[in-house]
Amino acid sequence: MLAKCANPSCSTPLVYLREGKIFMVESPPSQTDKDVVIVLRPKSPNRVEHFWLCGPCAAQMTLTYDRQRGVEVVSKVPRSFRAAAS
Repeated sequence: MLAKCANPSCSTPLVYLREGKIFMVESPPSQTDKDVVIVLRPKSPNRVEHFWLCGPCAAQMTLTYDRQRGVEVVSKVPRSFRAAAS
């Protein structure tokens, strides 16, 4: 269950879905999950996880997924633009 903003530096609690943005991230099952799912069902579905960014964070950030690092909160503004603006 989602409880707060996915941004680690934000502690805004999830109260209403109308503010912010929900992300659904589909990832392959882990090896242990895969073994269990194969026993139960021949075709193992990918696991879906849900993340929420509050309104202020969603305006400036988004989520990305990397197989090795997992889900990360990143700025929507490209680094080259942030460096030029400083």
